[in-house]
Formats: sequence, C-alpha cells, structure tokens
Amino acid sequence: MHLLPQLSSIRTRFGYPYHPWMTQEFNEPGWHLLQKSVRENRFHDVTILIEGPDGRFALMSKHSYPPGVFRSPSGGVNPGEDIAAGALREAHEETGLKINLKKFIAHITLDITFEKDLVTWDSYIFHATTGDTLLKPIDLKEVKDATWATPMQVHQMVEKLKETNIGGLIYRGNLTELSMWALRNPLVIRRANAADFLLIEKLLIHHNFTKPELEQAHWWVAVVNEVPAAVLGLVSRQDCVELIGPGVEYAYQGRGVGQALIDFVCDQWKNPKERQTLPSMKHLADNEPLWLVTNTPGYFLNVDFELMEHEKAPKSLRGRMKGAHEHDDPMRHRIYRSVSKR
Repeated sequence: MHLLPQLSSIRTRFGYPYHPWMTQEFNEPGWHLLQKSVRENRFHDVTILIEGPDGRFALMSKHSYPPGVFRSPSGGVNPGEDIAAGALREAHEETGLKINLKKFIAHITLDITFEKDLVTWDSYIFHATTGDTLLKPIDLKEVKDATWATPMQVHQMVEKLKETNIGGLIYRGNLTELSMWALRNPLVIRRANAADFLLIEKLLIHHNFTKPELEQAHWWVAVVNEVPAAVLGLVSRQDCVELIGPGVEYAYQGRGVGQALIDFVCDQWKNPKERQTLPSMKHLADNEPLWLVTNTPGYFLNVDFELMEHEKAPKSLRGRMKGAHEHDDPMRHRIYRSVSKR
C-alpha cells in the first residue's frame, strides 16, 4: 500500500507500463509463504530485467528452487523508500551488479488464490542496463546462484518455470514472458488526431454513445510499434466528467494496453497543468472526480475506480443506465485503493 502514492511520479520518470491483470492459484506451501508478506503489509514486488553489455540478462536462483531454475531479480520496497531506489538495492543484493534503470515496462496486478481465499499482488517491472559483467550476489541467505542468459535462454527458462507446477514460479514464468514481450514492443501514448477517429468509432461501436459525443470527447491513443492499439476518451457532461472506453484492438487484448491508458489519463487528470490543455475542462475544480459506466466493473477495480450505488451517480449517467444498460454499474475514480480492499 505504501507504494501507491509514488506510482504517478514513477510513471512520469520511467514511462507508462503495460498493466495486465493475471490470476494464479498457489499450493499450500506457497500460500503460507505469501502470508509472511501479508503480515508485513507487503502486497508487491519490484522486478528488474537487467541487460548486460552483450545483450544477455542477469538471472538468479533461490535455495528453494528446483535445480536449473532461474528468474529475474526481485524483492520488496521498504516503507519510505523510493521505488527506483528499492529496485537498485534489490538488484545489487541479488546479483552484485550496479544498474541503470531505463524504463518501467510492466505493472502486473495478480489475483493469487488458494482454496476460497484471495490476495491481490502488484509486480512493478523495470528494464535496466549495466556495464558490469561479474555476477556476485550479496544476499547469500536468499540467493543460491546467479547466471547470464541470452534472450533465447530466457524464453527457455520461462518454460522451465511453468513446468515446475509451483504457483509462484508459474507466475514468474508468465511475468517474464509478458515482460520480454513488452521490452520488444514499447508502448507510446499520445493525443488522438483526426486520422484516429475511424479507429475510435470502430473500437467503441458497441458502446452507448452518439457520434456527436465521440466528436466532442478528448481522446488518447496507445501505440505499439507505430500501430494504434487502443483508445480512451474523456467527455464533459453537465454534472460530471465521464471516462469512455477503453477500446482495444483484438490483437492487443489481455496485454494491459487499455489499463495503461487509464493509468495515463487519470494521472493527467490529477495534474492541473495538464487539465488546462483540455479547453472544455478548464472551469472544473481541481478535485473533480472522474466517472464511468460499465458492464465489466472488475476491469476497472485495479486501476483505482470504486463501485458506486446507482442513486449516487450523477444524473446524466443515471439516465443512461436504463433498458439494455440497466445492469451497468457507475464507478468513480479514487486516488488510492483502501487497505480493506487488499
């Protein structure tokens, strides 16, 4: 929880990451190990993909891992510690390397399940480089060994991690697979232009919006390898500001592109200088909340929206939750999630 206030500034410093949501079932030993972090009120890890001067990546293995199983360095950020500083510290402790953080490439929100219990966990994944070549872990109590791996060997290690049938290591395999993909496919977010409007109409064709509303909204586009992948908009109504979308191209669904867009737009919304660049929004108070209406509320819970009762929604939104949309839910953005939700 103590990291949430930092995320907006970290994204500004190191770029906006893909933000997918995953689920992983743990066995009883893994669940009991997780409870140690829960008791310490830690629901996160920071993971570092460290690229050496020859293009290989630094991997480490713990004493409890099966023989030959390695993964990227990771660990917790201490209360009061900067996320970037925590990443540098963990990388040095587990590999002995001095690194330079380059980019925030992925933020995975993970639902960890065991029987009927659930814990939500966040992994913050950075790409880093180093000029060092000597791997010499400092924390020998935690780390058994460290090695260098080519990108091909990293992908082979993904399969090894998944084949362990250990929930935590399966997740590490999925995390590594997503992170290596994110590294090869950098995400760029920009304001929409006139050429994007056909894409906006296409991706939001099933939403309950009129063409004039789409034209009046302010739009942003997520671009992957110079190809528009997702769109998200803000529209000013008489009694609120509504977030509309996201619409995501099929090829990029499940990659966390839409949620990355939501993170970006919500960060801009909280920035008074950025607000001034939206002509129709200049008159609004600095603490004006964002609202949305959706039939998939779970999608927005991990990007800091909370469910609201229908009667507490602005009148303009209540008018839309009728007929085929009577079971849609209003949601309001909040800055940070409460501890009780974790």
